[in-house]
Amino acid sequence: MTYGSTEEFQGALTRISARYAPKARPIEGLPTLRDLRLSLNVAAADMRPLIVLRADKPADRTRLTAAVAKLAWTEEWVGRFHFVVLESKEAFEGLAPGEGITVVQPDPHGLGGDVLATRSLTSTTPELAATLASGVKAFEAAERDHDDHIREARKRGIRWETAIPVTDSHGPRRRGEEGGRRDGPRRRRDR
Repeated sequence: MTYGSTEEFQGALTRISARYAPKARPIEGLPTLRDLRLSLNVAAADMRPLIVLRADKPADRTRLTAAVAKLAWTEEWVGRFHFVVLESKEAFEGLAPGEGITVVQPDPHGLGGDVLATRSLTSTTPELAATLASGVKAFEAAERDHDDHIREARKRGIRWETAIPVTDSHGPRRRGEEGGRRDGPRRRRDR
């Protein structure tokens, strides 16, 4: 089918798209990770700040999570943080977030972190937004080379046990191990 002008074409597209109105509801929940240890590791790997929300009382936790979730899905903040919600006092490698919101700069290997900004449980939405802004401003994502990063972790004795066993390490085989690449140089297969 042809159209006489761009306006006619635009009108046809509008009529066609109206038949396919979105049925999905907007996302309202906060995308959280399971626990403080895992969230530090994921935030470190993705080189993003970690937002720790902690409230010992369920009602406070629900209110705080809902307020931060509204901010998290705004165009300004979507995809810029990782989140974890703690139900009680929890510490990991010297990091012990208090009640309220804590913005954390994870250590490069996900074994702790530095507090960049905090706000209490009774904070207003504008105060929470200011805390996110302050945390992003203070956050420093340093570039790193994967091989150097792994080498440094091994040197420091850092090991990560995955929830799902790794069956192919993509590394050279060691005597007595299965998986990994075949021994020898890689060959180009485009000829």
